[in-house]
Amino acid sequence: MQDFASAAMVRLLVRAMDAHGLAPPPPPPAADGLAASHVPLAYKRSVVQAVLQQGGLGTLLQLAQRVDLLAGDPVHRALLGATDVPELLARWQRLERYVHSRHQVSIQTGAPGALALHHHARPGVPEEPHPTESLAVLGVLLGASQALGVHGLQVEIGAPRATSQPVNLEIGTPAATPAHLDAALAAQGQMGQWTLRWHTYANASPPHAITLQPQPATHLCDALPWPPLAHRLARHVLHDPAAQHTVDALAHHTGLARRSLQRALTEGGLSCRHIVTEARARLAAQWLLESTHGLAEIGFACGFADQPHFTREFARHVGLTPARYRQAFARAGTPTPDPHFI
Repeated sequence: MQDFASAAMVRLLVRAMDAHGLAPPPPPPAADGLAASHVPLAYKRSVVQAVLQQGGLGTLLQLAQRVDLLAGDPVHRALLGATDVPELLARWQRLERYVHSRHQVSIQTGAPGALALHHHARPGVPEEPHPTESLAVLGVLLGASQALGVHGLQVEIGAPRATSQPVNLEIGTPAATPAHLDAALAAQGQMGQWTLRWHTYANASPPHAITLQPQPATHLCDALPWPPLAHRLARHVLHDPAAQHTVDALAHHTGLARRSLQRALTEGGLSCRHIVTEARARLAAQWLLESTHGLAEIGFACGFADQPHFTREFARHVGLTPARYRQAFARAGTPTPDPHFI
């Protein structure tokens, strides 16, 4: 079985196939089908094969950019909380670490408005990513970058100084259609090598409001007997729980020096770590009760480092593990996820 990130990718491709008039394969026979946090590897491969048969490599890259079709998934919320391309990539890399992905995207070189990236196997993993896997990952990163409002986005597919001609695309232009891509991509042997370029003056704010279920609730800590400064920090964390809320980042948000912030919180018996974890745990509890998303997916979206970290910190703040909390308090009528997937 594949991880929840692979399941989200499959959901994206299936929804995009429907939206573009293509016929996806029948969903897997499990009771929750594509709603599950995991899907069989065989089904993932069948979806990719169906895209290739009905459209080709260019269509696969195009469909993977439709990240808007994942609105409502925790992964969508976590990735689209970024403000620019480098932060988006950092969040993607955290997702790879969270699910212990066998493959990873590494930065080869970086400069303002440009990144040279490599999608490759992690150390100790013998199999490199299949070219279609690399194209799908690239498509998601390109689609998410567009959703962030990045302007002038271009990508070069292929290693610099390679024998084959790199494929150059300006994302969002008619030239980047599947018909123009198939032959060029088929001739490109290094689809895991990418160079992204964009205008650095672009507005990083999403051009459209992102529809989430449930909506982010910045008030979840308001009832706690905390001083105003702590509530201000909690609301900041709840607005984007997947961000890296370090002490330095929180101090910058408040306009205080690091030591001044820590001293002010200590006087109230609090710390940055406690506030951040309490906010994340309360938001995770909301997702657990109001959605059927898997525990790992919720933990990632709420900013926890990995599944054990989520389970440990949630239990420390709430008193129950995430699985037991959902079983005990989920509303009547809310479908219960398959226990194999939680």
